[in-house]
Amino acid sequence: MKKLLYLFLIVLIVSCSSDDNNNINDTQAEWIYVHTAIEANATNSTTLVIPFTEDIFAFTDRPNREHKYISAEEFVSYWSEDATNSFQFDPPNAVLTSVSDDGVAEVEVVIIGASTDGDNITYTIQSPKLTENATFEDVSLFVDGNGDNNLTIGQSYQGGIIAYIDSTGQHGLMAATADYNGTLNWQGAMDYCNGLTVGQYDDWHLPSKDELNQLYEQKTAIGGFTNYWYWSSTENGSNTAWEQDFDYGTQNVTSKASTYDVRAVRAF
Repeated sequence: MKKLLYLFLIVLIVSCSSDDNNNINDTQAEWIYVHTAIEANATNSTTLVIPFTEDIFAFTDRPNREHKYISAEEFVSYWSEDATNSFQFDPPNAVLTSVSDDGVAEVEVVIIGASTDGDNITYTIQSPKLTENATFEDVSLFVDGNGDNNLTIGQSYQGGIIAYIDSTGQHGLMAATADYNGTLNWQGAMDYCNGLTVGQYDDWHLPSKDELNQLYEQKTAIGGFTNYWYWSSTENGSNTAWEQDFDYGTQNVTSKASTYDVRAVRAF
């Protein structure tokens, strides 16, 4: 079975390298993604549901020779309008392989969308049409890649605007695209941020003292801030918490009953 999978990988790489676009920089990493499962189901002619039991494996061809593992959430985010080199605007080709008593079958598909519920990834297939209620055994889905997702501070991404990027280049902190419309006391700010949902993302929170300072340092790149005080989630006692002035960057402790501006953040 492994030899068959390697054969399909080689075929896929060769087909990708013969793309009509001959202007690609040979030094840019072009990723190929592999989603494997024991079985998959076509719930209708354009929807393929594949269980997600292990991280998606990705690799690049020469000269980069890189590989990585990514979560279902990160993989489906590549179809988001906010994603760098979004698959939504340039749907990837993919090869779906499966094994049955008749041998190994493969079909080339174009994927125009993807979502996940944590247990499965649901792919929307543009062409060709699938057989409704068909079941595929020992499945491998090889997805034609994208270039490096070079995220940048100030970039719109996953429902927010990137404020900080860690050493991996793929994770960090993002700010909501706008402040709360008005001012809130500290508890109101906590409740607002914890209850915020943007698209599929509901893990927003009020920034800590340090996270709030990251927003201040990148306030021009992020945009939309006032020159007033903003709440942080960092408490200084039962009745006080830290705030930050977005005019001069000063951080102070104040009463939780005070009302200030609020900008939610989330990790990605």
